[in-house]
Amino acid sequence: AMTEGLCSAGLDVIEIHDVPTPVLYWAVKHLNCDGGVMITGSHNPINYNGLKITRGLYPIWGDELQLLHGKCLTASPVENRGSRSSRNILDDYLASRVERFSFPEGFKVAIDCGNGTAGPVILPLFEKLGIEVDALYAEPDGTFPNHLPDPEVPKYMKALCDLVAEGDYACGFGFDGDSDRVGLIDEKGQKISADLLLLAFARHLLKEVPGGKIIFDVKCSDDIEPAIVEAGGEPILSKTGHSIIKEKMRETGAILAGELSGHICVNHKGDGFDDAFFAALLTLEIMAQNDCKCSDLFADIPVKVSTPEVKIPVSEEHKFGVVDDLIDHFRSDAQGGKLVDLDGVRLSFPDGWMLIRASNTTANLTARIEGLDRAALVRIGAIVESALTGQPVDLSALHEALAE
Repeated sequence: AMTEGLCSAGLDVIEIHDVPTPVLYWAVKHLNCDGGVMITGSHNPINYNGLKITRGLYPIWGDELQLLHGKCLTASPVENRGSRSSRNILDDYLASRVERFSFPEGFKVAIDCGNGTAGPVILPLFEKLGIEVDALYAEPDGTFPNHLPDPEVPKYMKALCDLVAEGDYACGFGFDGDSDRVGLIDEKGQKISADLLLLAFARHLLKEVPGGKIIFDVKCSDDIEPAIVEAGGEPILSKTGHSIIKEKMRETGAILAGELSGHICVNHKGDGFDDAFFAALLTLEIMAQNDCKCSDLFADIPVKVSTPEVKIPVSEEHKFGVVDDLIDHFRSDAQGGKLVDLDGVRLSFPDGWMLIRASNTTANLTARIEGLDRAALVRIGAIVESALTGQPVDLSALHEALAE
């Protein structure tokens, strides 16, 4: 139906069949296409589906997407239909990654594909690069019988963490449903937050591009900005959203952009889009070049106590109004913290920080809380709970996260 509609509008369509999202992005770039469309529910629950639409490599989103929707409602077929062709692009994509990366013998990793799209790509890719791999849930299955493919949710990564902890692996990688987000497990079986992986990439790239600009989103730890400065980079705080950080990268010429969810776009010696396979290989490249263990990349970062990204259910009708109320509330009383309202409410304190914002894609608020220790987490968590009490939200997930 998608192909028929595009052809009827006069567009020439190249079908590349069932591939992960980054392979579509790669095809758009290397086939010199004007844009691309990915049909995907991404990491969202099973009942979700959607479209990721690009003009060139850059997403169409926000107000522009609504404008496109309006045009579609009144569009009619043109006289000169577009052409329809087919291309097997996967072999070319794999060849490009094999050309870009090489590794010493002996790398062994574990992966969790979450029954998403990663398996048919990452397994032959690792094989071509001489990387030994043990895989969980590599067979694509849209019912996701084992867990939802979201590598930033700790409970979904537990099986992978256990596998890595019990085996002799350099590290582990988790992939989301359409393979544009990556999660990292160190050799001890400990989950590494994606903002810390972004920092490891920043330190590596800034050795080659001193003064380079690094984009990170509002959900990232307070440790990220000063660490980028210390590494010789220029940190740029961004609203959350893979479309937003990519647009910010284009505007600023940043060498790297990423967010807590695991979307990481490498512009220097990369393609500039979010590709979980590229991110996994870059992680291994950094380890090989430094002759170090995965955990060594993060050894100097202070250990803190934090919640994962907590999803707080709220209706679409209410979610932005709730955030507006919270902004007004904390503007009048920031509870001793430093307020940033770029994207929701972010408060930084001497002993930690908190964020509450509206999800871009689901009927949720998202929250994250981090403290220097458990006492700080509880104290800052109480501020979040108090602010949300009386709002039309379900706080069960927040209570659960703070109790863990």
